[in-house]
Amino acid sequence: MKTKGKNFAVEVLDALSAHIAVLDASGCIIAVNEAWRAFARSNDGVSADFFIGTDYVQACCSASHREEDDTAKRTAAGIRALLEGADDEFLLEYPCHSPAEKRWFIVRASAFTWNEHRFVVVAHENITARKQAEIGLHAAKQELEQTNRLLSHALERETLLARTDALTELQNRRYFMELARLEFAAAERYQQTLSIALLDIDRFKRVNDLYGHQQGDQVLKRMAAILRREIRQSDLSARFGGEEFIVLLRNTDARDAMHQLDRLRTQIEAAEIPAAKQAIRITVSIGVAERQASDSLDTLIGRADAALYRAKANGRNCTILADALSPVFATTEPTEPEF
Repeated sequence: MKTKGKNFAVEVLDALSAHIAVLDASGCIIAVNEAWRAFARSNDGVSADFFIGTDYVQACCSASHREEDDTAKRTAAGIRALLEGADDEFLLEYPCHSPAEKRWFIVRASAFTWNEHRFVVVAHENITARKQAEIGLHAAKQELEQTNRLLSHALERETLLARTDALTELQNRRYFMELARLEFAAAERYQQTLSIALLDIDRFKRVNDLYGHQQGDQVLKRMAAILRREIRQSDLSARFGGEEFIVLLRNTDARDAMHQLDRLRTQIEAAEIPAAKQAIRITVSIGVAERQASDSLDTLIGRADAALYRAKANGRNCTILADALSPVFATTEPTEPEF
């Protein structure tokens, strides 16, 4: 079928935007379409006749050796496999950048037989717009992921700040109470022992008056550090307010709680906190209460608080068990604390 002096098949090929070449069984180019010729003119300034009769596979091999072009090498291997009948189709995306712009193409090659001769159609299609969209989408995705990471980190930080006492970095009172209610409910349900201890730094106001509030803050930080070091990982500790701290001891009865807390008391008493003139030494009074069947969490804390006040009234620097009549493991404190 002829149209305006051209073969119909040629008209069809010229109407396609892909750069198309037809190869014979030896790999030589026997036909190209207008898009192929136009691309050649815009890139190399050579005539279309240059391509007719060119050994396409050899040209790819030469390019791969000359420019160390992996795309050309893979294309040559793919076309050769088609010509030899090892494959029926070859597909490869590749960059083809020019000094003026970045471009991407996809080469599609397929084999067919006509009059018992094998031929290969090679089509190079410009996919720059698609690749730019993909790159833009990828960049947007990365930016979104980075934003999400930043937001996640910010949320984690805000959550941590909401749960943590800023000065001591222990749990704050509000978060401690949230966790303590869960622990208390579990202890009730499974009939497990649980104890609460309240600790108060003795004569803390005197530290602030003698050394200033900044040094007082250092005392609170050291107190928190000793708490973190000495209590079990399974237990909870928090700054309960001012110079008062609280500890929840899981699966711990009154006797074990008294042993643990009095050991903590002696560690605090032995600690020396650096100061400008001389080291500061502090003591703490501690009230301990074990959960009873009639207790709520609030009444349990209230009983520990009452024991703490008895420890203060008993001369400070001692550990008192709730409802006990006398201090247990008490250490007599000097009339004035050591600084």
